[in-house]
Amino acid sequence: MKSEAIQRVNEKVYKKNIKLQGKRPKVSQLKPGTYLLQYTLDDALPGGKSLTQTIRVVADEDGNIQKMSSSRG
Repeated sequence: MKSEAIQRVNEKVYKKNIKLQGKRPKVSQLKPGTYLLQYTLDDALPGGKSLTQTIRVVADEDGNIQKMSSSRG
């Protein structure tokens, strides 16, 4: 996946999830022309605990998002 396409997806993801600002995704290819981008966020909770959240984005090679989902932690 080209860096311009990754940047385009990043901009859309950052608008929906502000806490992910500046995080870099792990990119893997699902099939030719379709890629999975995974963003991981560690959020601090009261009491010293933390919550890990994963945002999964399926996008094409042009940076168009097909599907976005997030874990509940």
